[in-house]
Amino acid sequence: MIYHPVFVAVVLLLTLACKGDKAPAPGTSPSSTAAGQASPRPELTATPIPSGTPSPRPPTGTTTAGRATQVPSSPPAPTATPRPDGLEFHFGPSVSDFDRSLIMRAVEVTGELLSEGAEVRPPAAVFADSSPQRLEQAFAEDALEQSWRSAGMAQRMTQALAEASYRGIVINTGNPAWLEMDATERLRAVAHEFVHVIQLEQSGEDGANATLSGPVNQAPAAGPFWLLEGSAEVVSWLVLQELGLGSYADSLFDYAATASGTDAALEELSSFIGYRDGGMEGLGMAVLATDYLLRSRSLDALFDFWREIGRGADWTSAFTREFGQPPAFFYLTFKAYYDGTWAGFTP
Repeated sequence: MIYHPVFVAVVLLLTLACKGDKAPAPGTSPSSTAAGQASPRPELTATPIPSGTPSPRPPTGTTTAGRATQVPSSPPAPTATPRPDGLEFHFGPSVSDFDRSLIMRAVEVTGELLSEGAEVRPPAAVFADSSPQRLEQAFAEDALEQSWRSAGMAQRMTQALAEASYRGIVINTGNPAWLEMDATERLRAVAHEFVHVIQLEQSGEDGANATLSGPVNQAPAAGPFWLLEGSAEVVSWLVLQELGLGSYADSLFDYAATASGTDAALEELSSFIGYRDGGMEGLGMAVLATDYLLRSRSLDALFDFWREIGRGADWTSAFTREFGQPPAFFYLTFKAYYDGTWAGFTP
């Protein structure tokens, strides 16, 4: 998810699957070192994606929680050797080989899926560790852009699973949510975050800065939160489908069942505060709205929308131009569609 730096108490699972699984309680802290008690930082290794990294697929019904193979606790100093597309991966000593491969594969496949429509493979530094303190320090030192986002990151990441920024992702592999997810859910969570990186890249550095530091009670410069988060969810399911690990069409029924618990209108999910307060029900509504927006369009339209913002357009003008209707009209048509198709849906 794209987290606003003013808020540290966020809903943990807005970026996770709506699959009916029991969610960890919001606000629970990971088992890693508590904030303010950081131990000396082991160096994080920067690892390029190996060519042809296989898709990690553990046996059906198993998870990786509690089975991580530990790498040496004193790895060599980072040697950043990015791929030609500019990707860098920085892994802490607690990240298993399996999770390293999984994270790299999720980013790689998401980039491949969107490279045609987005017309960009943004350079990005991906950080994964079980220690929020090490994540904060590593991001401050090695992020490709927006090192200012490291301020307060350790505090945010004691509660959050992951967050994206302009050309950067951090993943807290010590968070209880990560530990409880199976490999498929982890893949989707990482893919979701990389979609945000591409959204912000298309919106341009100015648009990304304005999005991540703007007023929390207004829609961000890069567009409403329901579209930022809903599209990241949609693409994450398409990534799983590409890997033969899930069905996007089937996932919509789960999102519809989740959305049935809210009376909130879609436009109320436009700001950070509104989307946060919408919880899982709001996430379901955001996915259904994004799916409806794309019913007669390809994913290219989404990235044309963000490209318009990157060229200096405000998001409402870009929305009208690329989707053929102003946001206010879309909200009306979506409500009619939702009421006639999904309202009150139960599995």
